[in-house]
Amino acid sequence: MNADDERLAAWLDGALSPEETEAFAARIESDPALAAKAEAWLANDRTITQAFEAAERPIDDALIARLGLGPADSLPVMAPTVAPIAANDNPRSARLGWWAGGSALAASIAAALFLTVQPPAPVDELSGALERTASLGTAQLADGRKVTPLLTVRAADGRWCREFRDGGETALACRAQGGRWSIEARAKGAAAEDTNAIAVASGADPAPLEAAYRQLKASDPVGTDQEQGLIAKGWK
Repeated sequence: MNADDERLAAWLDGALSPEETEAFAARIESDPALAAKAEAWLANDRTITQAFEAAERPIDDALIARLGLGPADSLPVMAPTVAPIAANDNPRSARLGWWAGGSALAASIAAALFLTVQPPAPVDELSGALERTASLGTAQLADGRKVTPLLTVRAADGRWCREFRDGGETALACRAQGGRWSIEARAKGAAAEDTNAIAVASGADPAPLEAAYRQLKASDPVGTDQEQGLIAKGWK
């Protein structure tokens, strides 16, 4: 970038004083090459603005079908994440980075924003079982394992956590966004089938689970009705 480019960027951004603005406008009128560059930069502003405005408009059924995203009523409603850019709202440093190829960049930005509507990533089988199975119910996984949730608690950070029996082990997992459950602790041995207390059967090693409960600062187990409501509402 040269001094003229920096001055032009400041003029387009409204960053010059009234006297400097008037003087530079007069210079543009007397310099055809500088006037052409000013017009090109303003055109890039308009292109970027139009791209973001297009990205904010609802996606019609025809575009959804072309993208292979399914019927419109199956998609989440997404609030715009980027506000439209007015002609003189760009910081000078941002403007200098994209002026030479604004049209191509605008098209890329618009395409990226449209394609943020993606189907959710598949959840693993264990997460699916913990997501949908009530305590003392059993879900069989494809590999033959049987998973039996035993109780549900809430961690101090707001996550829901479930203790469950997985073959000859007892484990504790907590839910992340998107329905994926991550293991916090495992203990050898089967847990007691008591949904009203956090306890491990005498045949199991309680230390790993008890340490995890302390670290999570877990609540008392929720009742059956509350747990069923959480499952029905997707743990919201």
